[in-house]
Amino acid sequence: MLTVLLIWLITAVVTTTLGVAAFRLAQRCGVGGASRLPAPEWLSLVGLALLTALLQLWSLVAAVDAWAQAVVALGVGTLLILQRQQVRALWQAQWPARWDAPAKAGGLLLLLLLGWLLMFGTQRPTNFDVGLYQLQTLQWTERYPVVLGLGNLHGRLAFNSSLYLPMALLRWPTAYGPAYGLSSYLYPLMAVVVVRALVAAMRNPEADARRVWVPMLLFLLLMYNFQVWLSSVTADCTTAALLALTLLWYSQHPPASATEAERLVLLVLAALAVTFKLSAAPVLLLPLYATWVHRAAHRWPRTWLLPLGLGLLLGLPWLTRNMLLTGYLIYPLPAVDLFDVDWKLPYEYARMEHSMVVNLARNSAQSPYAPPHQTLWEWLPNWWAPMQGYWGTMVVLALGSPLVAAWRWRRPRTPAEEGWAGAWLVAWLGCMFWFVAGPDFRFGAGFLVVAAIWPWAGPRWPGPAQRGLMAYLPWALLTVWVIHNLRDQLYYVRTQPYQFVLRIAQPELAPVPPTVLLPIAPNLRVRVPRSGTQCWGAELPCTHCVEEGLELRGATLADGFRTRLPVPTGK
Repeated sequence: MLTVLLIWLITAVVTTTLGVAAFRLAQRCGVGGASRLPAPEWLSLVGLALLTALLQLWSLVAAVDAWAQAVVALGVGTLLILQRQQVRALWQAQWPARWDAPAKAGGLLLLLLLGWLLMFGTQRPTNFDVGLYQLQTLQWTERYPVVLGLGNLHGRLAFNSSLYLPMALLRWPTAYGPAYGLSSYLYPLMAVVVVRALVAAMRNPEADARRVWVPMLLFLLLMYNFQVWLSSVTADCTTAALLALTLLWYSQHPPASATEAERLVLLVLAALAVTFKLSAAPVLLLPLYATWVHRAAHRWPRTWLLPLGLGLLLGLPWLTRNMLLTGYLIYPLPAVDLFDVDWKLPYEYARMEHSMVVNLARNSAQSPYAPPHQTLWEWLPNWWAPMQGYWGTMVVLALGSPLVAAWRWRRPRTPAEEGWAGAWLVAWLGCMFWFVAGPDFRFGAGFLVVAAIWPWAGPRWPGPAQRGLMAYLPWALLTVWVIHNLRDQLYYVRTQPYQFVLRIAQPELAPVPPTVLLPIAPNLRVRVPRSGTQCWGAELPCTHCVEEGLELRGATLADGFRTRLPVPTGK
């Protein structure tokens, strides 16, 4: 727990410092509203986006190793010295001027939430994909620059989630291997957003109940689904939290009243989500619409070129990494085929990876590697069969939310209502995109949860205002929910106290399975698991199976991989 907490604190310092620097630069460039800093949790997200963009450029020429950590530490230390007054003022503003009842209650609640998150963030990873390819992806990131044709070794090593770059940077060494904490970092940020809203409403009763209830419901619903994966280095739970926070930012800063700086924050968060996971692509509609609304406020170069340049800063390195890893601009979408390079994955192999994603998400009764050929009415029953309880409820509420939204926003909207309605509409479109592209709940959780609850939340729900006893209802609900979800962890403390004591110092790491080293081609020996399909943290290169025709492009692993296609034979 202490190791994960330390990673969170280091991440907070690094990203918040970069976020402050980004706002100071924007202020000097004349960006409207940049002189007013948002809360640290939002600055941290901005800094994380900037750090990810820089690491994507770095990874093109060097590994995210100890040298990268030293360079980032030196840069952040320099920024802290140069902007020490702004950073000190920012953190002093977060400390209560007086510890009144709301501040004390908020502090205790935040500690309880952090304890809940740390309990789950330090257990042994349970996500299957962590062992299949994600820990291997981190090892490749830490030891080599982007490896040409890495997808030829294993197609999922080339899925190219940009999350693994800052995750590799912000690792912490232990006696049993590196510990990672970034995959769970956005949930403490969400906890801070929740507690901040509750404390503010208790001090100044909030007429709009959504500002109190919606952040809390987002946090609880996402935690219910992803808490067992907080210790897994997967992009699914991180992307879901980032999507929820992005949609919440848009709702609270609607385009009609948002400053230029707030619109750019929206763009940065949306672009970051897409580079984390391609299934988040519909969220880009939010900054596009926000820019369109203000198209008459400035001349067109100022209106469009600044957001476009910022978007390209985040997007172009990601697209470049896609091309270098696979030979395709967007992977696994082989239809976008623009390059002819020797390390390109064979078209059929790339198509099979895409088919696998779709068929497994649909739970189709066909080979996962075959092109999807079942009609909607053929795969829908199999897909719906496991959608029971929480998943089924969220899916029904999300896909059916237009019925509620049509009634909810039937009257002319104020700018505030426009923000909530616009965020819901994009979330619902994201659900439609998810349903068609790959309807696995974890792929679309951020969109589904927002689309499910947004139309039901109003200024006077669940009470006309957070006054009297209603002001304590969210506190009570959140506290009871957290204590209820800690029951399994408390049982673990009673039955396995020794393991729990070990987890206080550092998280339980994934096992390293026995492997077999197979000679594949000259100078190339690949490990495969002795049993099962998961390599976990085995030495590189390791994959669940070896593809036919795999060979090195040069003399070392750093030179990359390619697939030698068989020569067709005639009669």
